[in-house]
Amino acid sequence: MNLRRVVCVLGLVGLALSASARAQSLTDKPAVIKIRIGAEDDWRPYAFVQAGQSAGFAVDLVRAAWAAAGVEVELVPLPYARCMREVEAGKLAGCFNTLRDSRTEDKYLWHKYHLFRARIGIYGRTDGPVDSVNVQALRGKRVGVTNGYDYGAAFDDDPAMVRDVAASDLTSLRKLVAGRVDYALVFDRVATEIAANNPTLGQGFRLRGVLLEPSLYLSFSRKFPDVEPWIARFDAGLDKIRKNGEYARIEARWR
Repeated sequence: MNLRRVVCVLGLVGLALSASARAQSLTDKPAVIKIRIGAEDDWRPYAFVQAGQSAGFAVDLVRAAWAAAGVEVELVPLPYARCMREVEAGKLAGCFNTLRDSRTEDKYLWHKYHLFRARIGIYGRTDGPVDSVNVQALRGKRVGVTNGYDYGAAFDDDPAMVRDVAASDLTSLRKLVAGRVDYALVFDRVATEIAANNPTLGQGFRLRGVLLEPSLYLSFSRKFPDVEPWIARFDAGLDKIRKNGEYARIEARWR
């Protein structure tokens, strides 16, 4: 075989390999980036379980932000207290919705801009005193709260607050109406949902004041491996849906 023929054969082989590589690249699917995040399972309308799947305003925001960042998210519905334990142990990358204040600041890592803001209402019985109530008025009273929730430093750090811990906001409001606690702290939209779904119970409690209006976040685990790039991705995705109008569209659907 002369040199010209060798060169020709090698050229044909190279073309065949190149064509094969191009064909393979067209059939190969790009690697999918996935992350597992905990989602509260009983906090309607923000995060709850419906037909076996996580649903709610905050759930839609989190899914949209991760999708905008090119990340496939697996949401793990859990009671909030357990969800946060999993995050602290590094078993989950994060959980939502977490109130960020002096008590939680150093426990977790945070994205830059909050998911949303919401008001924590102070609820009393319909047949009770009608005076407006603030955090100072709660001192010495028996106050219903939900297991694992934070209510801001003014309440949580005050030793004069008598906390009656319930498994859920619904249970806390039932205790209130039954006269077992003097007040209950519940986010106002959550209380509205509970009243709508439990009309008889809803007739027994009324908003008597506002504790505070905190920012809520997806809190990230300090023990989860290489979590910082995930936070950066989430920030980028959240920023994108705020700018392209998707955040506003989700908000409108849930308002």
